[in-house]
Amino acid sequence: MVDIKRFREWLIELKENVNEQAKDVQIEGIALAVREGHIIRKLRDRRGVILCAKYPDATVDGDADNFSSDNDMVLFLLEKVPSGSQSDEDELAHYAALQQLMLALRNRLMDSPFVCDNEMQVVSGLTIEWEYDIFGGWNGLSIGFKLQDYG
Repeated sequence: MVDIKRFREWLIELKENVNEQAKDVQIEGIALAVREGHIIRKLRDRRGVILCAKYPDATVDGDADNFSSDNDMVLFLLEKVPSGSQSDEDELAHYAALQQLMLALRNRLMDSPFVCDNEMQVVSGLTIEWEYDIFGGWNGLSIGFKLQDYG
């Protein structure tokens, strides 16, 4: 199971790395919560693009002497956009800017190793989905994968 303090540090490192690659839009902050419904409260007064995640659930395999955990990960790159406030062209431009951030995030996740000391690694394919009006009016993209750790 991923140490949640280390997980938060990893999200901050991920944010900084993606922002180094970003051209037009930057990730302003992170929101980390116990469950996705809790993220709504964490986002309440936030502005800009936020990297959101819930504490990862884990499936442990092996025995007490030799085990690993597969952690279910979903990361969101989101920005608050009031419903109906954008023209079709503005909406497309907004999603296109967020897509560029997601591609930088995807590339970072695919780098090997992307976490120090090879303590964790992506062990499944990445699933990227478009998001609309989630967590109380936030739009963007999400990326899901399994992260394996050995401790």
